[in-house]
Amino acid sequence: MTADNIEDKPHSREALQHPDTQVKSSDFKAYLVKRHGRDRRSGKDRRSGRDRRIGKGRYTGPEQRSGKDRRSGKDRRSGQERRVIPKVRIPIFLKLATLSTVLILLVISIISYSVLRKQREQYLDQLINLGESMVRIAANNAPEKLLGEEELALFQLINDIAENEQVIYALIIDQKNIIRAHSSIDKVNTAYLPQKKVSPLKEINGLKIGSFVWGRQEALLFEKPITYQKLKVGEVHLALSQQRIFESIHDAKIFILMLTVFMTLLGIVLSLALSMYFSRPIKRLGESIKALTMEDFDYRVDVKRNDELGDLGLAFNRMAEDLALKEKIKDSFGQYVTPEIVDLILENPDNQWMKGLKVEATVLFVDIRGFTTLAEEKEPEAIVELLNDHFSRVTDIIIRHGGHLNKFVGDAVMAVFGTPASNPQHAEAAVRAALDIQKEIARIDREKEIGDISFQIGIGVNSGEILAGNLGSPKRMEYTVIGDNVNVASRLTSLAKAGEILISKQTYESMKNINGLRVTERGKVPVKGKKVEITIFNVLSWDEKQDGESSRHTA
Repeated sequence: MTADNIEDKPHSREALQHPDTQVKSSDFKAYLVKRHGRDRRSGKDRRSGRDRRIGKGRYTGPEQRSGKDRRSGKDRRSGQERRVIPKVRIPIFLKLATLSTVLILLVISIISYSVLRKQREQYLDQLINLGESMVRIAANNAPEKLLGEEELALFQLINDIAENEQVIYALIIDQKNIIRAHSSIDKVNTAYLPQKKVSPLKEINGLKIGSFVWGRQEALLFEKPITYQKLKVGEVHLALSQQRIFESIHDAKIFILMLTVFMTLLGIVLSLALSMYFSRPIKRLGESIKALTMEDFDYRVDVKRNDELGDLGLAFNRMAEDLALKEKIKDSFGQYVTPEIVDLILENPDNQWMKGLKVEATVLFVDIRGFTTLAEEKEPEAIVELLNDHFSRVTDIIIRHGGHLNKFVGDAVMAVFGTPASNPQHAEAAVRAALDIQKEIARIDREKEIGDISFQIGIGVNSGEILAGNLGSPKRMEYTVIGDNVNVASRLTSLAKAGEILISKQTYESMKNINGLRVTERGKVPVKGKKVEITIFNVLSWDEKQDGESSRHTA
């Protein structure tokens, strides 16, 4: 039974029991697994619907595993593990565009961070230098004025310093920590209260620099002693705001942010363009490969690039041309050599197929009876048309039964079963093909499909050991079969009358146990070239129904 029969009757126990016409139990079970996704029990091993619903009738068939052989719950895969999660497909141009955008953002971020940090350091150094200059000027000009209690001069000195908009406050105190001059005049002659939570930054030649928070803004505090003849007579205190620095940094951040957005958008556009530039030819190559898988060997890649991708496209086009040429050669060659030999040649380029080999096979000859007379009565064109139609029908039947069409010899056809494609039932296949050929010739003669021309054929079949291989000269080779058994088949064809199928005893012995085959023994006949007469049989018919029923009973 073929796979189609199994498809039609998957639960037939009779079909499973017969060894000749059905598949094995293991093959059938594998088929069911493939078709239904799990092992199904059939026949008496299956529980009824009621047993399955109430949990009775535990299955005890041969396929059940014992407790120790069964996997534990933790060893079994969960539903999520069994469930296949489809992978998200992301086009390559999106991957390249995303990667380019991320790289642009990363580079801009690193550069921006470095620039802003450097800019802040530079602003802070400039502010420190400004504060140092102011404090030194005040400390150098204040000793005489402080000792002489020239309050107006001290106020003018502090007021000149406080004119800078970055100055929060400036003051001068004496040895008793009394404010003698202040940028805010109402704090003059009051006790000085040191600034709290000052974080020291550095100290240079008695000049102390620290940072503190003034309200909601960060500030720098400068403290320098006032000396007269190396004696400390007071101190200058100056507080500068860092607000200008943060405003400049904020403006720089806004500019960099705008620049980043612009560069990112530009980068996205350029990366998309660059990605499409590379992904389009790859996509076209993918489409070309799909076309080749569909055997469209005329498909070509449009190459307009002078780079590696262009070289790849040219290489693909050359490959497609080679495949198209190979296919054309195969098609053309197949008109003169059978497809089996074409495949044999293409699959064995080392010429191993050319070596001769002894094989068990069956040779079949088909010959038109009275062809010489027919050729004299009809026009050559009609004879050629008749032969082509006849050869086409015979060829189709031979191939359908797994035979190899070896050659046409005049009006005769020679076919081999069992080589080059191996077939253990080569004798049966040859006899079945011979019966179908006789039926087809009788049908077209009866239905007048070829006009008023009428002819009959004789067929000879013989089985045995033959020599198969490639014969000829280096300029012209031909795969054929030779040997005594080939000659016997040819002689049987000569003995066969119109409408007869003569088979040798060797062929009959190969299939005598097959029921449904009806033959009559013609006895022993002399064959040219043989010293011993051979026994021949005339095949009458093949009862397919009887053959099928006998096969089932045998099972």
